[in-house]
Amino acid sequence: MADDKNNSPWGKPKGSGGKGSGKGNNPWGGQGGNGRPDRDRPKPGEGSADLDNVIQGFKSRVKRGGSGGGRGRFSGGGGGGDITIPKWIFVAAAVVLLLFTSIFTVQGNERAVVLRFGDYTRTAGPGLHFKLPPPIETKIVRNVTSQRETRVGVNSTAEALMLTGDENIVDINFTVLWVIKDLESYLFKVDQPDDLVKSAAESVVREVIGNNELDPIITTGRQELRGVVTEQLQVLLDEYEAGVLVNDVQFQKTDPPAEVEDDFLDVVNAQQEAETAVNEARAYRNTQVLEAEGTAARLIQEAEGYRDSVIANSEGEAERFRLIYQEYSQAPRVTRQRMYLETIEDIYGDADKIILDNEAGNGVVPYLPLDKLGKPAGAN
Repeated sequence: MADDKNNSPWGKPKGSGGKGSGKGNNPWGGQGGNGRPDRDRPKPGEGSADLDNVIQGFKSRVKRGGSGGGRGRFSGGGGGGDITIPKWIFVAAAVVLLLFTSIFTVQGNERAVVLRFGDYTRTAGPGLHFKLPPPIETKIVRNVTSQRETRVGVNSTAEALMLTGDENIVDINFTVLWVIKDLESYLFKVDQPDDLVKSAAESVVREVIGNNELDPIITTGRQELRGVVTEQLQVLLDEYEAGVLVNDVQFQKTDPPAEVEDDFLDVVNAQQEAETAVNEARAYRNTQVLEAEGTAARLIQEAEGYRDSVIANSEGEAERFRLIYQEYSQAPRVTRQRMYLETIEDIYGDADKIILDNEAGNGVVPYLPLDKLGKPAGAN
């Protein structure tokens, strides 16, 4: 056990009876016989300085630094030389730091608002700008051209189910595409502008859906609803001064609830079949009506044409008789003879008759080719 006590790195304690006791075994310097370190510690200038003197000397020299006529002076212990730093280096560093914290650049797709002690001062556009260093003035930079998306009805059933005007339920999810229009209003006039866009969009869509029936919402009315919702949402956000510009509202789904989707599809199919039958009947009716109208128009035109023809013929015949009467009044005998001959020609022009005059020959039997009388001229 005695050997264990003598294993101390500072040597054997005083009074242990071993060699080497006394000064020289303490790491802070020699100790007197009574164990007090101050008694045998070397005085300044005698031998090497201990750690306490080095620290104390460094602190005293730092306090005295800068008294050398425009230069900062740092001196180390142990007789080393002083290190002097010119004051202009500190001034230059302060200027660089001031410029680094006061000059800023805004990109073409960005806008920056400058705050002075937390209050809005101005909005900076693209380019190089200057502001006072923090904490006097600070800046907030946002991208105002990139399009942001707000989805409604995607992750929440409560958001997706909406009541239509004919008391049906429709499952809707849609996306609002928007950008920042006024950065000051976007940051300071509303709280949580992104959440405001979502809440306002859901409110407007519910109002529009409630004013329309289910059939146009899920079939052909999407485009019309899209324009109405976009316009009303922009008006509402402008009333709130949200600083937001709505570019578009896109409906991804407008379906009946999943629980009744099959039954609803059956109803829709039946309605479509009924509408198809009605359309076919209307087409047949239109065809028949058009054909009847065309036939009636044709008959009317034929009758009018016949009437005009009869009238024209009658007028022509009357005019012809009037002219004949004028000629007859001038030469009655010649006119009668001519009319008689023309009448006989009209009557017997196509008849197969042979007329024998009394002067053809007395007592002579004429030869009549009876086998050729009924044949046309030129036939064998």
